[in-house]
Amino acid sequence: MSRIFTSVYAQQTESPIQSEGLPYWTLWFLLCIIALLTFFIFLRDKSLRQRLNLFFSRAKRRMVKIRLQARLKKENRKKDEFIKEMGQEAWTEGIITVENGEKIIKELKSLETKETSSQKDLEEAELKIEKLDDQYNTALKKHGDQIQKTEDEIKPIREKMAETKEKAKLTELNLIQKQKDIEYAEKILEVEERSAKEMKASTKLSAEEKKAKIKDVAENIKNLEKKREKTRTELQALRENKSAIEMEIEKFQKKIIENENKIKKIEKDKRELTRNFQKETKEWKRSKEKSQKKIKDIEKHKEPLFESFGKLINENRVDNKKLAPFYSQIDRTNKRIKEVEENIKNL
Repeated sequence: MSRIFTSVYAQQTESPIQSEGLPYWTLWFLLCIIALLTFFIFLRDKSLRQRLNLFFSRAKRRMVKIRLQARLKKENRKKDEFIKEMGQEAWTEGIITVENGEKIIKELKSLETKETSSQKDLEEAELKIEKLDDQYNTALKKHGDQIQKTEDEIKPIREKMAETKEKAKLTELNLIQKQKDIEYAEKILEVEERSAKEMKASTKLSAEEKKAKIKDVAENIKNLEKKREKTRTELQALRENKSAIEMEIEKFQKKIIENENKIKKIEKDKRELTRNFQKETKEWKRSKEKSQKKIKDIEKHKEPLFESFGKLINENRVDNKKLAPFYSQIDRTNKRIKEVEENIKNL
């Protein structure tokens, strides 16, 4: 309880200034006064103003100089590009009579010879790859046609075999039924024969009644025996028919297996063809890439030679209509370079 009273008393005794604080606008007012005082000091101090002007002037000149130097580099690059293009144009036009240009011309001729050889190798590789592609596609089509033809041959055989198997099932059912018919006929015969024996031994019937009944039973037995023999004949025919059907199914199966093996062989040849094609094509593609790299390297080596050749032509100002536009471009660029250099010097 004493702790609660103590805390309440402490809160009541806090100063009003500490609880409220300074107004927010007072900070900005003080900052404005400081800024005004600094401005007045700057206006009164002449040396400070001069130092600031000098600092900004130097910074401005430095920025201008950086821009001029960047422009100078750009113009020099353009000039070098014009000179290189002029050297390349002169070489294409067959201008090879330039003072002090014998060494460059000799190197360019050597590189041209190597490039021509590499270009021939490149063309040969491209033609070979194209030829291999055509041969491969033709062979693939041929294999595909052979497979399709063989499958077309198998299809009717399979249909016939399915029909024959259905016949075999029906024949098997008939055989079972005929076998049952024979068994049933034999049972009836057995019953009739037993009945005939009983009638002969019977004392209840008169001699005429026995004779009549025995005659009826004998007639029944005769008919059943005929029916049984007929069924046996039919059963034998069905067995022979079943055997013929099974031989026919076996023949169809053999033909299907032959055609399936033929398809497997064609597919094997196709895989072998693909492996050989990929292997040979890979070698020619490697040769093509090698030739392309050689040509690229030769072109890279020719660039500085064209630039050196262009410089010689520019120095000697070889008279040629095709080179006149390059001279004009180079002269204009030289003029701009000179102006920029003068501007940098004046800074």
